[in-house]
Amino acid sequence: MAANQEEKQDLIRQAAIRMFSRKGFYNTRAEEIAREAGIAVGTIYNYFASKEEILLSIFKKEFEQRMQVFRDLLGSDLPVPQKIGKILQDHFSRLSEHGDLAALLIQERFNPGAGFRTKLLDLYKGMIARIEELIQEGIEKGWVRACHPRIIAYALLGVVESLSVYALTYPEEAKQGILADAPAELAGLIWNGLHKEGTNEAY
Repeated sequence: MAANQEEKQDLIRQAAIRMFSRKGFYNTRAEEIAREAGIAVGTIYNYFASKEEILLSIFKKEFEQRMQVFRDLLGSDLPVPQKIGKILQDHFSRLSEHGDLAALLIQERFNPGAGFRTKLLDLYKGMIARIEELIQEGIEKGWVRACHPRIIAYALLGVVESLSVYALTYPEEAKQGILADAPAELAGLIWNGLHKEGTNEAY
């Protein structure tokens, strides 16, 4: 993809993130996204067929960045507790640094339109698969106790998402405190529940 095309798509995505987080996906018109981006509305349709496609592109880009974190860690020599900590640190740092995006991801995650739900579930299945791989790797290396990796993966994602939603409902100062403390607190909780008996490594 040409650099200019990618830059233009990113300009549209960023404007859409701001508008969707303020007004909601269904209440935002393409004209408002164009105005926010400083472009003609027709330019949007040169890159995206619809608002739904813009929203899906936002989710795909965010998920790809998060999946890269998993790919970098899988197979590395880091102890499992440190891998867990790095994943959580990345997640909560993103929520802290990108407030509009965080609000949008949570908002549309739990209230997706009918046509968007299936596509969103496919993205989440990919995320679950990466968490499952990480747990399985820990089992094979003797770090993690015997367990059902997929069930644990769903449970862990649920815990992280629940805390994310909880944090974003708080005033800014309290929210930032929760997001800052969450990685270490959750990493300790997760590792204490997953580590194999006799494993010396502590979080």
